[in-house]
Amino acid sequence: MSTGGTEVAPPADPIDVVLGRDGIYRSCAEEMPLSRAELVWRAVRSHRETNDAYDRYCVRQGLPDQDDPELPLDRVPLLPTVLFKRDPALVLSKGGTPPLTDTTSSGTLGTVSTVPRCDATLMRFFGTVAIGDREILGSETFDRAVFNVGPTIHDAPNLWIAMVMAGVGVIMPSRSYLDEERLLAEELARDLQRDGRDRNVLLVGPPPLLLDLARVAAQDTRLRLGPGSQVLTIGGWKRRGGEMVEKAAFRSLMADAFGLERDDQVRDTYNMVELNSVLFECAHHALHVPPWLAAMARDPRTLAVLPSGAGGLLSFLDPTAVSYPCFILTDDFGSVRYDAHCACGMAGDTVTIERRVNRVESRGCALKLDVEGRSS
Repeated sequence: MSTGGTEVAPPADPIDVVLGRDGIYRSCAEEMPLSRAELVWRAVRSHRETNDAYDRYCVRQGLPDQDDPELPLDRVPLLPTVLFKRDPALVLSKGGTPPLTDTTSSGTLGTVSTVPRCDATLMRFFGTVAIGDREILGSETFDRAVFNVGPTIHDAPNLWIAMVMAGVGVIMPSRSYLDEERLLAEELARDLQRDGRDRNVLLVGPPPLLLDLARVAAQDTRLRLGPGSQVLTIGGWKRRGGEMVEKAAFRSLMADAFGLERDDQVRDTYNMVELNSVLFECAHHALHVPPWLAAMARDPRTLAVLPSGAGGLLSFLDPTAVSYPCFILTDDFGSVRYDAHCACGMAGDTVTIERRVNRVESRGCALKLDVEGRSS
């Protein structure tokens, strides 16, 4: 549209306005351009308009065609993660501008999830990373370097965890110290000696690889980190679940091995390939739900939303994704505390992850969407 020869830019999407705000985790609801519920329902409407299979699924679930912001968020039809393993084409929404990137899970349980992401979806994801890094971890990108002991896009071009770290490398200086499955401990020790003494370091990787590195660090003082450094876990134990260390013991082990002053310098994150936002752990080890994301624990038998603190299957309603409906029923068992007042000073929802369930009873919703997506 033009007026007198001057191009008028389209208004910014409200979710992009939210992601561009400073101090969003500590903002009160009145300061948000739209409420969390409004952001989610806008996303539902967009995906119904651009994804015929999801629209038919919504109809079958009894969701009204017209917008009703008063509807509770537990009415949003969920996609079980198994659907991304069975037929990823069904989840593709046409709102995303090509090219699309197929991001994949590791497939350690035998099947791979594939999630189509457009550039806008990817950029919003990395926006959630930058916000959490700044507001939860409390870092500034200019004063530290990232040392990555996870997989890289060189070894696994479409693997989600590798793409995440590649994107982090755009936000802040980073290097990788994993060659396929071989940990490059000597190279890391050398670079820490050269570059890690005068700046803070963020050491990032999956827990089992950090555990391997910690065993080396316990015998090699060159791997000690500076006083303002942090260790951040991403991903899970996967094939090495038999080596899993209890969280408090893991933090203590990391702090001792890398010469950190406090165990609050060891933090966790929560994400999966199907989810387009990252949850970061604060200094008091609470996983904080971003203010644009809705998290709920559900009864495994009925999928009814459970009260605050009760354990069930975790589900997420994420309005940041454009190229697929990011309304996910996970395979993770945990709890959500609503409107919690954390000792770190932030108020809002927090999530506790308890365990991964082996088999999810999704009440046939994957099959329903499969059938409806193929019907005319």
